[in-house]
Amino acid sequence: MNVQHEKAPVMRVVATALLLTGTLLATAASSEEHAMTAADLHELCAGSDHVSRNACRIYILGVTQGIAVGLNMAAGRSRAGRPCIPDGVSAEALEQTLKARLDKDLSASPAHRSQDAAEFVGAALIRAFPCSAPRSR
Repeated sequence: MNVQHEKAPVMRVVATALLLTGTLLATAASSEEHAMTAADLHELCAGSDHVSRNACRIYILGVTQGIAVGLNMAAGRSRAGRPCIPDGVSAEALEQTLKARLDKDLSASPAHRSQDAAEFVGAALIRAFPCSAPRSR
């Protein structure tokens, strides 16, 4: 199999996620509100149309990719308080994990509706994919 051919769809997804995330962030920055809230993300993720569902999935994927890049930049630092997302976790699995957390948290605590969406996604990823303590050698 051609490895380059296998990476093409992944690169398209990453490029699309980064483009959409940039667009969402630019839109949020130019509006009166400074960032997408957890309530905004919940509304997107609860939408039944394909545009809302794709925007939800790509936002979550974009934040997850951003965290992964940041973690790679901070390699060697403490693993506590950060997610360790296993290789191969699909965008669909991330979406399902985050949608379940949004539904649960925002129903239980309406005050969380105004929380920054990226911070919410980061905290949810830490809960869903916690890093195990490094093994002593």
